[in-house]
Amino acid sequence: MKWNFKQIRSNARRTVFSRGAKPWFTLVCVAFLFAFIGVSNINQLDFIDLIDEKLGAVNDSVNSNIEILKAYIIETPIVKDIPLITSEAALGFIDILSRSSTWVIKLLGANLAYFKRNQGEVIANMIIAAVITAAVKLFIQNAAVIGSHRFAMECRFSKDVPFRRIMAPFHSKSIFHLIGVMFIYKTVLALWSFTVIGGIYKYYQYCMVPYILAENPSVGWKEAKKLSAQMTKGYKMKIFLTQLSYLHIWIVKAIPIIGLLVSVPMEMALGAEMYFALRSRSDIDRKLFVEKAFSGKPCYAPGEDGSVQPQYVLQDLSIQRPRLIDEKSVYTLLDYVIMFFAFCFIGWIWECGLYIVRDHLLINRGSMYGPWIPIYGVGGTSVVLLLDRFKDNKPRLFLLSVGLCGILEYASSFILDFMFNSSYWNYKADFMNLNGRIYLAGLIAFGIGSMGGIYLFAPTIKAFIEKHSRKLIVSVAVILTVLFLTDLLICFKFGFNSGASVGGSI
Repeated sequence: MKWNFKQIRSNARRTVFSRGAKPWFTLVCVAFLFAFIGVSNINQLDFIDLIDEKLGAVNDSVNSNIEILKAYIIETPIVKDIPLITSEAALGFIDILSRSSTWVIKLLGANLAYFKRNQGEVIANMIIAAVITAAVKLFIQNAAVIGSHRFAMECRFSKDVPFRRIMAPFHSKSIFHLIGVMFIYKTVLALWSFTVIGGIYKYYQYCMVPYILAENPSVGWKEAKKLSAQMTKGYKMKIFLTQLSYLHIWIVKAIPIIGLLVSVPMEMALGAEMYFALRSRSDIDRKLFVEKAFSGKPCYAPGEDGSVQPQYVLQDLSIQRPRLIDEKSVYTLLDYVIMFFAFCFIGWIWECGLYIVRDHLLINRGSMYGPWIPIYGVGGTSVVLLLDRFKDNKPRLFLLSVGLCGILEYASSFILDFMFNSSYWNYKADFMNLNGRIYLAGLIAFGIGSMGGIYLFAPTIKAFIEKHSRKLIVSVAVILTVLFLTDLLICFKFGFNSGASVGGSI
């Protein structure tokens, strides 16, 4: 095989720039997406920092907030009462967290009163952010790099590649396999890098592994590295010189915005072009190449009914939609609107009823002034919308309901606390509570209520709607929506309800 430097560079430029604005724009969008999760070879952190600076997010308050957290943690019982945990270790722990979760401090420090009120929660959020960041690096990055390579490979054959094709390699049976192979691939390169020369050699020897996986996600590590070694044998220096010939493009990487708009798309296209040049070798084991489309046959056809969005016509690597996504709900948008207000009112009756029974007082327990409590409406409707498909498996439905309601209740409490410095419930005195925002018994009650919502209330509401004319139901929905929005505007203008025995400013 003859390595044609000029043809490879020309094909890469054609993929990005010579077929109209759409291929370039989609490649930039993919590069921008993956740059933020660290997949792109070019690091756009300078660009992100520039945005922070323009928004005023870079200031000295971060350092002072970190000092607040340090003063808090050395006074906690876990540091003061457990001999093995010293204050020095705790302060070092905060330093480590603050380096990986600075954005959490910036965000939560925007409300200093909340920040000082909930220092333990801030630290917990920093830990969660650090864990998520580690998971992103270990799992999402390793898988997403395959999607970005796949997208660049398909752009070589069509200027109308749908954005969703970045998900093509991620079949339900191959996603964890891809993550595992990419983890081994990066680990091997990292270990070889300690030898410097060996690291450079192995980098070029195995550089085709991500592209091989992008074409055939079922390939194992041993097969992928063997095929990559065959493909790059005798061509490592040519690959290096081809990259070096684009030195002016790589220099542009140092410019945050220009680097994203020019260097990254060209790097993606050039890598794919070199893969296809090496793929055409006749002296390698070709049984792992499964994509007929990459042998020159058309891989896209006009969409169904003449739609603009093209359809991938070969089944070698078609996108598999999860079965549950394809299942259609028995409820319509109008049903969900009526359900929202029904659950809001049921929640209001429940909360007010408890005080009538306990204290013999009629108190509006809602955060708004009308007979509705939005969290019940959001929670009930979300449970039906997201979990109705699991109603044939009651234990699974119950656990999912508990989890979903816990997330919604915690989020609602956090928003009220952070955005409005208000609290409408506090479970710190209850058994197994989380920062006073949720607790075990309440979640179990919500789980039972969710079961009632799916098996009883939602079908009853649906039957009620079907018994009446659509015009009447639409009119009721419009009137309720107008009243609800009016109530919400009043709350934003004059403040939320904070009467006797009702939460308010903290």
